[in-house]
This record gives sequence, C-alpha cells and structure tokens, in this order.
Amino acid sequence: MAASLALAGGVAPAQDPSPERSEPHAQPMPAEFQRQAERRIAEYAPRLGRLVGTEDARVNALVEKIYRQCVYGKLFEPMPPELPYRWFAPGGAYFTGQWIWDTMFVLIAFAPLDDDAVVREAFDNYRYTVENNPLAPEGSLRYGMVPNFMGARSLRKDGRAWPPVGYSQIPILGWGALAVYRQTNDRALIEQALPWLVAFDEWYSTERDVDGDGLIEYGAYEAVANNTLLQTARFETFDFHLPLDGMKMTPHPRRDTGGEWYGNVEGVEQTSFLLMSERALVEIATELGRDDLARRYQIMIARRVEAIQRKMWDPQTRFFYSLDRDSDRRIMVRTPQGFLPLTAGAATVEQGSELARQLQDPDRWWTRYPVPTIARDEPQYDPKGYWRGDMWPPTTYLVALGLARYGHHDLALELTLRMTELIEAEGISEHYDPETGEPLGVPGLGMSGVAWSMIVHNVYGVQEDYRTIRVPRGAAGRWLKLGKLNVRYPDDHSVEVRSGFDRSLRVVFSADSGEGEPRVTAGEASIPADTSGNEVSFTARRGETYRVEYSATRR
Repeated sequence: MAASLALAGGVAPAQDPSPERSEPHAQPMPAEFQRQAERRIAEYAPRLGRLVGTEDARVNALVEKIYRQCVYGKLFEPMPPELPYRWFAPGGAYFTGQWIWDTMFVLIAFAPLDDDAVVREAFDNYRYTVENNPLAPEGSLRYGMVPNFMGARSLRKDGRAWPPVGYSQIPILGWGALAVYRQTNDRALIEQALPWLVAFDEWYSTERDVDGDGLIEYGAYEAVANNTLLQTARFETFDFHLPLDGMKMTPHPRRDTGGEWYGNVEGVEQTSFLLMSERALVEIATELGRDDLARRYQIMIARRVEAIQRKMWDPQTRFFYSLDRDSDRRIMVRTPQGFLPLTAGAATVEQGSELARQLQDPDRWWTRYPVPTIARDEPQYDPKGYWRGDMWPPTTYLVALGLARYGHHDLALELTLRMTELIEAEGISEHYDPETGEPLGVPGLGMSGVAWSMIVHNVYGVQEDYRTIRVPRGAAGRWLKLGKLNVRYPDDHSVEVRSGFDRSLRVVFSADSGEGEPRVTAGEASIPADTSGNEVSFTARRGETYRVEYSATRR
C-alpha cells in the first residue's frame, strides 16, 4: 500500500522505507535453553496455582497459558559475560537475550510469584551493563547507556559478543521497576536500582534530546546485522513505525565530535515513555527519602509535558504527532503514539476525552481487535503490515492504561474483553491482524502476556499502581488472587481486601452508585479512613482482611 507520507512540512518521506522486517536477533533456541524452559515450567506451575487465580475457570485457563508461554517459560540461567544473572527472553525459541521493553511487561506479570531474587537479578543485568558497557564512542555520553538487546548473539560485525549492540530501546525501565515494587514491596530492588536508573535517564535525556527541548529522538552508534545505521536507530522504538520513514541520521547539532548517530525526528511515544519512567523515579525517590531527587525530576517532567503540549498537539486534527527536530513541524500521520500522552499523564482532561472519542471511530481505530498501528484511513494502512496497521498487545495495553488514567474505564474494559477474546480464540502471538485476528509473527512472545495485566486492571479493578481498587460494574462474586494482594467482591457495593504487606489503599466505587458513605471494617471493628464522595482511603496492615462497603441511597 505505497503512498506518500502526509507532512506539514519538515521530514521528507523516504524513497525506500524498507517495510520488510529484518530481525537481527531471531535464531533457534539451543537445546539447553529448551531444557531450561521445561524445568522452569515444572518449577513455577505449582507456585502459580498457590499465588495467582480467579473465580473463573476460563480466565484461570488463560492465565496458566500466559504464564507458561510468556512468563516463567522465558526465565533462563546466567549467560556471562553479557547476562551474569538470571534473565528473561521475550521470544523463547526465537530470541536468546534480554530486551528492555519486552522484559518489563514480563516482569510485571512475574512479580506476584513471590521470587524477589529472580526479579532483582533480571534488573541487575541492566545495572551490570550500565557499569561495564564501553561501546558508546567518543563524542557521546558513555555512562548510563542500556542497549536494546543483551545476549550472546548481539551480532557485532566483528563477531565479538561483548559489548552489546550500539543502540538502546524504549526507556521504560523505571516504570517497570516501580510496577514490580508496588506488587512485591521488595525495597532492596528499588534501593539497588535507583542509581543506575538515574544514570540511564540522564543518558537518554542527553543523547536522545540533542536540541535540549525536552522531546526525545532516536539514534544508534553502530549498525546491527544487515541493517543500515538508520534502520538500527529505528529499532529504538516500534521498528518500522510510519513517522520514521523520512528520518535522517545527522551529527550532533551542538557538538563538533562524533558521527552521524542522531535521528532528526522527535517521537511522541519515546518522549511519553521517558515521562512514564521519570514519574516512576519521583515515586521511587520519595519512597527512599530522596526528596531532592524527586523535586529535580518533577521540574524535568513539567518541562517535558509543556513541550508535548506546545509542540506535539495539533489543534486542528486534535491529535498528538511526532516532529521534525529542526523545524518543529508535525509529521501528520496517525499512529497509536498519539494516545500515549494519556499513559504518560501529559494530556489535558479535554484532550483525553477527544482521544477517547477518536479511538471509537470505526473509520480510524475501532477495528474488531483494536488498536491498529496506524489509523485505518491512512493510505499506508495494511492490517498485516509490520507496524503498518497490525495490532500489538503491548501498545493496546498501554492505550488502555492511559484511558483508565483519564477516567474512561468502560472503554479500557472493552479493549480488554476484545483482547481476551482474541487470545482465547487465536492463541498468544507477537502481533495480529486487527480485522480478522489472524496471528502474525512469533508465537508465544513474552510481552503479549500483557493481556493478563489488562484483565487485572479492568475486569478485577486493581489499577496499575496496585494501591487503587476501582470496583467494577457487575463485580459481585468475582475474586482475584494476585501474589500479595487478594480482592473479593461479595456484592456490587462492597469489596474485601487482604495485603501481604502494609500498604495504603484507595477504593473507588462507581459514580452512579448513589449517595452514601463508604466505611471500612476489620472483623467487627471500624477502621479510620479518609472518605471523599464515593472514594475511601486507608492503610491496610499485613495479613488483615478489610471489608469496604458503600451503603448508598439510590437516586
């Protein structure tokens, strides 16, 4: 479906965007790794039964499949020097190594299995790389880089396995670390991770914001496999993402040293992802008493949000777009990146409502299985195209997170139900045809396990902070066991909660519940709580069961 890319000036469409996928790391899994996977499945299956489950046998069957194929079946023994600690592979039989963004989705699902040591080791692989990676050449900021891929088949042209490849990836390590910590309360994880997470953020903020305006670009120091340096830079985000068709590699605009390592496109999605991690770093720093660091990041966050609002939002089409770095002109093509400022908390309430409205437009986004990777009314749309119209579970998951953040819970639930229907019918795969549901790409890819996280948030009401429980409509009879958090809904207007550690909880009842007063009890005793309308907040003590009721007077 060839057509020129519609631009409001700035980046010219590439003559050859190379839409055919060229995956540099796809190789069959050695027999030893297959044996390791089988051992992990046998080891963790009983643990899953004890720690994760629901009242619904159909959901439980799906959960068991997701964990076997996408989570503990992806855990492997150390592979030094690149991976000196236990690690997760996203694709199992197809990929041997640990990525950035894939692994965060896997670890969020792994967290309830109560194996904090494994989680810390997976993050320690990134710490080790930050401290030992000498690849970034002179003329760039070396310290803090985390490469896209860490593994024995990093495919350097000279054949050496170390150091890792010379490009990074979607920077959500901080966001992932916080999401795990909120489930496990493993303070050692965030204490060990904070210094190198800050280093990674500083590297990204320096090497991927070359004009200093707070918006993030793409880049690479070294080509991988048979790809050009330009395509390698594209691998830092959604591989063959349409807004990057016209990207060019340039020298650093403010340094005299170095090569043509820096792309001239500023990405909505990449900036949003960095914002997600920086918001997480504020929470982690606050948790550890580093108020100075938290304040520093709050200033950076405000600056990025202002830049997104001022430059990336188009008031005519009412959508967010990537930019030409040097002219600030918007690249006028709709992709799911335009919804990600919701996930990053960078949109206004009005923008959130407009984006929710556009998402439901069947001429653009509302396919049978949303969300396609470009809008249906774009001339390049191909439902089987790799990042050219296909649907990826992680991007749909992130859009659902953003919708929930802005109060569009029914829409987030609809995305969840369609994703669940798709995976039950077609199995777990890397990506799908959003029109027919046909599986595409690698079967059993780890990050496609986000379907379970969507169910947790939108069917069982446990929000992404694992501190907020939003009582779903029709919740009566449901219950969720998620590691150190148990949630049960005796009826539509009450919830019973038990936590494996002390945590602050907020329970939110639906806005149409009527007028009333929430109350919290433990046994026969009333518990002090802060109430505001249909919300109640209190501190849950480890091992205690609390009942939160909303005695409403019907309107």
